Amino acid sequence: MKKAIIAASVCLGTAPTGALALDWSLQSTQTETIELNSNQFLRSSQSPSVGSYSTITANAKARTPTSTFDFDADGTFRKYWGPGVEGIPSESLNYGFKARYEAIEKTRSDREFIETAWRQQSTSLALLNQLGIALPVNGFLDTLTASGGIDRSVSARDNLSLFATSTRTSYEPSSGGGTPFRDTVARGTWRHNFSPLTTGTLSSEVELLNYENATNTQIQIYRNQVGVDVTLSPLLSFRGNIGAANVITEGGSNPLAGSGSLGSSASSALMDWIGDAALTYRLLKNTTFSLLASQSVGPSAVGSLFKQDIVSASLNHSLNSRSSLSFFTSVNRQIATTTTDFISASASYSYSFTRDLSVQLTYRYQHRFASNGATSIVDPITGFPTVSGLGPADSNSVMLVVSNSYIILPRGN
Repeated sequence: MKKAIIAASVCLGTAPTGALALDWSLQSTQTETIELNSNQFLRSSQSPSVGSYSTITANAKARTPTSTFDFDADGTFRKYWGPGVEGIPSESLNYGFKARYEAIEKTRSDREFIETAWRQQSTSLALLNQLGIALPVNGFLDTLTASGGIDRSVSARDNLSLFATSTRTSYEPSSGGGTPFRDTVARGTWRHNFSPLTTGTLSSEVELLNYENATNTQIQIYRNQVGVDVTLSPLLSFRGNIGAANVITEGGSNPLAGSGSLGSSASSALMDWIGDAALTYRLLKNTTFSLLASQSVGPSAVGSLFKQDIVSASLNHSLNSRSSLSFFTSVNRQIATTTTDFISASASYSYSFTRDLSVQLTYRYQHRFASNGATSIVDPITGFPTVSGLGPADSNSVMLVVSNSYIILPRGN
């Protein structure tokens, strides 16, 4: 809690004094969720459970003619019941704060910003949400982040963006078994408008991971990509990036470069392609279809390095001004010490009773295929498992979400 107070103090310290007497607004959203799941934690045998999630978010915004200050806070309490919860923390609290100050120059394209954030979440659920891993791990994952960036219009057709961020991840209590690490990223992006319908991009990024383990492992990831964003017709648009990632590991064994034992001081280097693509097509006036694909290499929430391939498709149809239908499906491959494939599909119906009150009903199916590759599922750097198991698993869930927003202080105060 002490770290949260420190982070909030840092956030408030970035606010300009002039904004305190100008345009303030304040709003909040409360969300209640009930989920019935046949296998919430993707165990090899079906284990049903019931989950209840309560979330509160709040946003305070101050504006001046040339700057904005945002302060966001949120908290989610999760509670699980049923035989499927055995061996897993049955309740957890996930909460955090974020503050952002942005200064606007002559145009909206010319700006600078600084941002800081702090978050605490259950280590077990953080792994479940990202890697599909259900671990009987107690304790919390704490992250403290500082970021900054600058955007500039170099010419009428060219824009330059520079961005840097650093996140310190630790565990509470410190004896929770995780390896504290720092993740620092610096990125530069150049955009050139060839025409009103076509924009090209060049980006270069370096990511440095420093682990506080016995061998002081360091990982350097260099990513360079070229991309295009083009409007092919009034109904069809395409965005894509492709490039290479060079991963250099010192003082540790990279699970992507081959098998290695925990605590190994070996070093390695590997290169692979990365990229993403998104195709959006407006089928009808109220119907939009999207197809996305990506391949990435990077750290998980606990710092374990993994490669991820994703192909997904979504269809959104607006029935009327109050209700809509959406369908989503995806195929996901995760590669670390082993290779694991997932598929999922969902269908949702949303209805807005008022501008502030809405409800959503979702059915979702998930399947994990049997893992293949090395028999070890432990990351050699962090000591955490990288997949949830070597066997297949299925999950069916029905989720009801009710959301209500409140404008506590409207703009103009």
